[in-house]
Amino acid sequence: MTSRKKIVHLQLLPLMSGVQKVSLDELSHLDPARYERIAVCKCEGEFTEQLRQIGVRVHLVPELERAISPKRDVQAYVALRDFFRAERPDIVHTHSSKTGILGRLAAKAAGVPTIVHTVHGYAFPAESRPAIKAIFKFLERRAGKATDRMIVLNDTDAAIARDLLGVPDARLALLPNGVDVDTYAPAAPESRRALRRSAFGIDSDDHVLVGMVGRLWLQKNPQCFVRAAIRVAAQRGKVSFFMIGDGEYRAELDAAILASGHADRIRILGWRSDVPALLKALDLMVLPSRWEGMPLAILEAMSSGVPVLASDIPGNHHLVQDGSDGRLFPLDDDQALASALIDLVDDHALRSRFSAQARAKVLRHYRLSDRMDRITAIYEGRR
Repeated sequence: MTSRKKIVHLQLLPLMSGVQKVSLDELSHLDPARYERIAVCKCEGEFTEQLRQIGVRVHLVPELERAISPKRDVQAYVALRDFFRAERPDIVHTHSSKTGILGRLAAKAAGVPTIVHTVHGYAFPAESRPAIKAIFKFLERRAGKATDRMIVLNDTDAAIARDLLGVPDARLALLPNGVDVDTYAPAAPESRRALRRSAFGIDSDDHVLVGMVGRLWLQKNPQCFVRAAIRVAAQRGKVSFFMIGDGEYRAELDAAILASGHADRIRILGWRSDVPALLKALDLMVLPSRWEGMPLAILEAMSSGVPVLASDIPGNHHLVQDGSDGRLFPLDDDQALASALIDLVDDHALRSRFSAQARAKVLRHYRLSDRMDRITAIYEGRR
């Protein structure tokens, strides 16, 4: 009997945000008879709990940090290198920026045969500090040389990898994210009404529910969502806003919402394990991110038949077609977002048309089952 291949996925935080969901989806859909599955993470959390539930072994490296810290970064590199040397995995698959750099360089030093990296949106092009931008570009180039296959989610990131970082086309794989179209599917009308009552306390069918799913930090730009929500709440009565997530901006956002006088209709729910059910109850979803690769939050909403209003950036505008299945607005322009929201709040027929188009697009192009066929081919060394 052929021995199983040992594969390690490397993540930073144990939150269940989009990047972690990608790893969880990939690991859960790998055949455990063919692959010994291991995940490395900084600490315990919902992500590691769910990994263990599907039989994935978890190893913690507490030295991993998101912020740049030369001492801790060297310690994390050494810890990863030593772990890879001890485990001798066949494949190391890294995610995100700094963790991905450290992980790929450590895997190379440990002699790992196959190193795969998924780009979930490059952060350095949006970096305003020239020195930090130059450092990350240099490190991304170094890590790129250690990468056997680099998965990019959209054409823009493929161009950055090829033209700015020198990754040859032969090592690039353009592979969009995918979603489980059965888990994320529109609910029947009666079921949807029940979900609206139980999850959000809304009985009226004509009360519009707007959501945002994501970590409350710099990348996701939740302040733009709150500013737009305050504008709309001041002009329209039957609309409420819900933020599904948590993060370092929570206190700031809570204070802004309270000061607005609309705390009864703009609420932060924190991290939730029932996102598929919550999405089925929403009428609209907003993602005002500053940078993205290909956000699962958009795909999950679209698959659930929820039209998306997204910032007009790479990653987002590869998924949302303005005026066809959703709306795009200029980055950080809460006034434009509020105007687009009001248009859709007032137009049930337009929301319904966007909903049908969004669901159809995901069924055609973004099924998780199709993506996993490509991922498995990469792990097996096939194009």
